[in-house]
Amino acid sequence: MDEPADAQIRKPGLKGAGGTRKGVETRARIIRGAREVLESGGIEALTTRKIAASANVRLATLHYYFDSKEAILLAVLDEMIADMRSRYHTAPLVGTPEERIATLLRLIWYYIGETKDRQLAQIELTLYALRTKGSEWLAERQYAAYIDFYSQFILDDPRMSEEDRLRISRAVARFMLIGIDGLILQNFALHDEAIARESVEVLVEATQAYLRRLYRSNQVE
Repeated sequence: MDEPADAQIRKPGLKGAGGTRKGVETRARIIRGAREVLESGGIEALTTRKIAASANVRLATLHYYFDSKEAILLAVLDEMIADMRSRYHTAPLVGTPEERIATLLRLIWYYIGETKDRQLAQIELTLYALRTKGSEWLAERQYAAYIDFYSQFILDDPRMSEEDRLRISRAVARFMLIGIDGLILQNFALHDEAIARESVEVLVEATQAYLRRLYRSNQVE
């Protein structure tokens, strides 16, 4: 098992991996171990001892890199979002805004189907953050990251000001996220792929209609 490398403070509760390759690798292994525990056993199983065992490091090593459960959860969340970004950027979106919305939502749903355990873990992470006093910021960060990420794919209209483009893109991204959250819970509860596919297409149409409404309110010709 690895001993701690030199570390530097990144933010309250979250320690850096230091400048050594060994330190970077050890921190990454702890994050992967925490994600595996979270995805396999849920938030109740996420103890520092189980994380250390999954990562194959000493408990003291884990505490050297992360001084709180929230710090570990933040690192896990950042890794999940980074993985999502890498998946989506391999399929650049083109076409009209309505076509981009359709492609993006179908791509999101494909990714969700490929990462079921991760999606359940993210739901548990959100609920944990909302129920735990002082940890609400984790849920806010999670949703803000998704909204920021989705919004960058939606509009590329030279007729619009940057302010209007950002406002409309973020509004559409929030609308999409509302639907996606509901679809995840429905699909995992009903286990009916036909209903899921139909629901995704309904969400596509609803999001496109919402975009048209925002365009009209913005008086974009």
